[in-house]
Amino acid sequence: MTVSPELNPGELILRSLRESTVTAFDRAAEDAWRLDFEAAGLNIGCVWRLVSGKSIVLAGSDHGQKFGLPQPVDVCSEALRLISGRPVESVRIDEITADLSITFSGDMRLDLFNDSSGYEGWTFTDSSGLMLVAQGGGRIVIWKSKSS
Repeated sequence: MTVSPELNPGELILRSLRESTVTAFDRAAEDAWRLDFEAAGLNIGCVWRLVSGKSIVLAGSDHGQKFGLPQPVDVCSEALRLISGRPVESVRIDEITADLSITFSGDMRLDLFNDSSGYEGWTFTDSSGLMLVAQGGGRIVIWKSKSS
């Protein structure tokens, strides 16, 4: 079943994530990531970054880079360290590009850039059966299972 088009996609995600915290951050494939919340999940297949204060503190492209450190950056463990325990405060989706921003407490923000005209950038699902897909080109498609 498709959800009514007048519903705001960002508000739908916020309903699922408000005050929720991240439980896992994993690498799903070469350029794909999986972010788990208490009752929802976010598959990321596009460029992403974490912003705190006035700077970028981590990005998917940092994975495996040394940057003069003793060992390469493990983006999964570092992202989890940065956002674990921080409840979600707000969600914003750009109406044209389907870029997604999730703001956590303590001035931490996750930005996803839907960077393809053809590939899906991200997919959000929750335990109620809600699914949002950021399609290539910037369109958001919303589904809600009939059993929910």
